[in-house]
Amino acid sequence: MWIKPGRGNYNSLLAFLTMAYFSLWSDAIQGQSEKPPGINHVIVIGFDGLSPQGLHNAKTPNFDRLIEEGASSMHARAVLPTSSSPNWASMIMGAGPEQHGITSNAWEKDNFVLPAVAQYDDFLFPSIFHLVDYQIEDAEIGAIYHWGGFGRLFEESAVDYDVNPNTEEETAAIAASYIEEKKPNFVFIHFDHVDHAGHEFGHGTAEYYSAVEKADTLLGQVMGSIGKAGISSKTLVIISADHGGLGKGHGGESLKEIEIPFVVWGKSVKKNHKIKYPVYQYDNAATVAFALGLKTPEAWIGRPVMTAFDGYEISDAYPVLEQLKEPVIKPKAEGYKKAGGLFEESTSVSIENPNKEGIVRYTMDGSMPSANSGLASKPIQINKNAVLKSAVFKNGKLNSMVSEGYFRLKPQNKKEPIRYEIFYLENLSFIPSLGNREPDATGNCFEVTSDEIKGLIRSNTAIRFTTRIAIDQTDNYRFYTRSDDGSRLKINGQTVVDNDGDHGVREKDGEIELQSGTHELEVVWFNGGGDAWLDVYIESTDIPKQILPTTLLKSK
Repeated sequence: MWIKPGRGNYNSLLAFLTMAYFSLWSDAIQGQSEKPPGINHVIVIGFDGLSPQGLHNAKTPNFDRLIEEGASSMHARAVLPTSSSPNWASMIMGAGPEQHGITSNAWEKDNFVLPAVAQYDDFLFPSIFHLVDYQIEDAEIGAIYHWGGFGRLFEESAVDYDVNPNTEEETAAIAASYIEEKKPNFVFIHFDHVDHAGHEFGHGTAEYYSAVEKADTLLGQVMGSIGKAGISSKTLVIISADHGGLGKGHGGESLKEIEIPFVVWGKSVKKNHKIKYPVYQYDNAATVAFALGLKTPEAWIGRPVMTAFDGYEISDAYPVLEQLKEPVIKPKAEGYKKAGGLFEESTSVSIENPNKEGIVRYTMDGSMPSANSGLASKPIQINKNAVLKSAVFKNGKLNSMVSEGYFRLKPQNKKEPIRYEIFYLENLSFIPSLGNREPDATGNCFEVTSDEIKGLIRSNTAIRFTTRIAIDQTDNYRFYTRSDDGSRLKINGQTVVDNDGDHGVREKDGEIELQSGTHELEVVWFNGGGDAWLDVYIESTDIPKQILPTTLLKSK
């Protein structure tokens, strides 16, 4: 086993201990096949916030070429939470947050909740940088990252070239020059601008797709440098992302946030190959290790994506279940993020199948659609509160995510029953104590939601909603808040749902027994920055889970 002497502050004693450390490791390594032939260089390129939807809808000739010339999956999965630090760490550490302990963007070496299950450097789970450094003689290793936070996730002593450029253009230029000059054995390149577009304009917007197209141009620049360096025939390139996104945020558990692209190109890689089996975030580092013939720690849980390479096959009955696109429910109220909305007297609803296959079925009572549910073949008339759920069925089986539409009747001649108070503050990361503070703006609305006051929300805004809820029947009632950032729901002064904190779209719930009659309801919510989202739901024995309808509310 080769041990590099004299790197950073390491001395001969540490080198000796490391030799012993790896000798012990050798008895407990994961079983791996011989490395694919001819790979001497591995380049991993990560695009923050890049979703499969982004690649599908934007014009990306360079990504498309690599997909056609290599192996890929558009159904790889990030780890939870779908935020940057846990996922970049998982990508380079061959393990998830449960193992490496990096559970949020707040993680620091001197500020963490969960210690790593194993470590080499101080408080750092062993990464792929470390493995390359100590198992390849005279390896040239680089890390070029647009987001500065990436620099705290790897062992600095293992890296020869460590740069944090200011822009995505500078990142591409520096990476290209480094590849041409040094021909590194391993380099990780990180671009951050796609995520910025997602937060500022929203995932799936024209601006987001423009950022993806810019990423394609920068990818072409990096790929060109591999050819100029004369190492194309000996290089493996892996392209992926830390997470997708929903609205202007991420961090939640939706498929749009957790699915990421995974593309493998280069020496010994199958051509125009669709990877059929699941790929996880932590498989990235394991694939790098496999390609370079490195031994991996027992503490890693990642497995190399071997079926991407020539000569490797898997016989398994459990390939990735590819979901068809979920049905599109219309109307979607103007300015609202979700299908449904308030209506007067009645409304006509249509459900469209965005796929070329399958049939659409639906329910109106909040239950899960089944093969026996109604066919969505014509417009549906709604004249009362309804929870519409719809899905695509193929061969008699559910084959898509379920679309939901919450339709709420606006009572005639009823004043807006909710009072809101808006407070413009500073540096919010938790719900502030509002007490008797004078609000900066006040008003009334029909529902407890961000949609109705979206024009008044900016960074570091706290909002307090107050109203009364009329309960007809004594029962246990479950309330939910789905918010970005934190929210808290109280009834009669008692906290029922605590969803506080600086986070992406996240749902939490709580239950309370309510007697028939009228009860005080308060929701406090804040937006620290980026996307702003709040919905409140109610559920009971007789009420399917639905957005808290204005028909249950009364003015204070």
